[in-house]
Amino acid sequence: MIKGRIARGALLLAAGLLGGCGQSRAPVLPAPPAAERPSLAECAALRPPRWQAATGQAQAGARLRAVALQYKQDIRHVVDYAAFRRKMRCLMEEQVVPVMQPGLPTLVVFNEDAGLMSIATGTRGALVRAQAQTPLRAPAGDALPLGILGALGLLNTAYLPQVLAYQLRFPLTDPRKQVFLAATDTFARAFSQTFSDIARDYGVYVVASNNQAPYRTSRDPLEIALFKDPDLADVDEVYVATSSHIANVTFLWGPRDLHPEAPRGETNLLFANQKLPLTDIELNVLGLDEGPATGEAGLANAAGVEVEGFRLGFATSLPAFQWGYPYGERPEGFEPCADIAARYMPCMDALGVDVVIQAEANPGRWAAHYAGGWQPLEWMNSTWRTVAEPSVGFRYNITAHLVGNLLDLAFDGQSAITERRAQAPPRHYVGNLEFEPGVDVDWYQAFQGGKREFLALAPWVTDDAPRGRLLATGAQLAPGSGDALENDYLETAVWADLVR
Repeated sequence: MIKGRIARGALLLAAGLLGGCGQSRAPVLPAPPAAERPSLAECAALRPPRWQAATGQAQAGARLRAVALQYKQDIRHVVDYAAFRRKMRCLMEEQVVPVMQPGLPTLVVFNEDAGLMSIATGTRGALVRAQAQTPLRAPAGDALPLGILGALGLLNTAYLPQVLAYQLRFPLTDPRKQVFLAATDTFARAFSQTFSDIARDYGVYVVASNNQAPYRTSRDPLEIALFKDPDLADVDEVYVATSSHIANVTFLWGPRDLHPEAPRGETNLLFANQKLPLTDIELNVLGLDEGPATGEAGLANAAGVEVEGFRLGFATSLPAFQWGYPYGERPEGFEPCADIAARYMPCMDALGVDVVIQAEANPGRWAAHYAGGWQPLEWMNSTWRTVAEPSVGFRYNITAHLVGNLLDLAFDGQSAITERRAQAPPRHYVGNLEFEPGVDVDWYQAFQGGKREFLALAPWVTDDAPRGRLLATGAQLAPGSGDALENDYLETAVWADLVR
């Protein structure tokens, strides 16, 4: 078993991941091609009603500036490939470019499921986009995902030729995930190429996540006929899945091409982490595949990659909560990597990770009570505990939240960057000044109140208030509420300098 923190650079092999290649300092504020830069007027028109410019914290001796984007998803951004590309670049132009500094490398963290909505791109997604504008988006409110299930049915029909082609190639593919397999070419064009190009054009490191298969480039006329997007009249290549394994993958792209032989979207790919463990929705509704849990592949998946003198590890939502023991109560003889899925965080620490990237798409209301009690208090078990837990040595946590209703699933949260032993002004998630015995988990009392470890914290849609008022606001934001606040989430970003 692995004990202690493993030396930097170890265990970066395995699992087919393009990792282990650090890069030298990023170019100094490069200018993307003029044709690829949306105007400020275009970007202003794409802002949601509730929008705020990035806020953050500069530090002397910085080695890397991290920006966590809080993107408000909107169906209008996936009308076609150009619309998605334009919106993602507007996030760069409005939230990232203004805080970039000459000579200081920039790490831009987009959220989990950043590419999910792009499955509804073009004519194949037209019915789903129309559904999102009617009461059928949330026929039972957010109580049951009937809208999501209906949309998956529509998408399976729209992608039927590709569904059938892949079922022949990969017999017995789980029908719950088959549409994500069928959308491989769409995801490669909309998701992978968009974020790969952003990293290269802006000279930054980019993190973003999607549920997609590994793919290759094909110029075979038969495969072009089978897999091309019907909206694209003339294409000379398509992107074809090489496996039916559909994981929730968090990708890291760098500012320069290192793999000229790779497909478009992967020539500058530095690392790919497969989520472990998965949530109930991912397992039981979407039928996704978990990342590697054992052996060299499992260790390499958790070990992350070195960038600008930091080892970045990836804990995409649920894995960031997997500690194996309550806060501050690590058992004697604890083996951190004995069960990677259940002990994901201490295992990453043992593998030398010092910066935890927590891309988030939290499904559910933010201001709400769940099994652990008040959700923002429970969230301290990840973003804040990463840098406060005494039994590990993580330096930073970077959490970027997706917000906005996707049919009858609400996505909400407060993006944050935390640092171990920081002395920032005390900050807290909404509702965390309270503790409710019998409702909140007893050992969550350590999470209550303002904490100096928050270098940057996005506000919520309203100021902090008693939990009862926050609960009411959460209900107004929720899918199908019919309230003026329905889906009125905040798009913003937070940033902070990372020092050694």
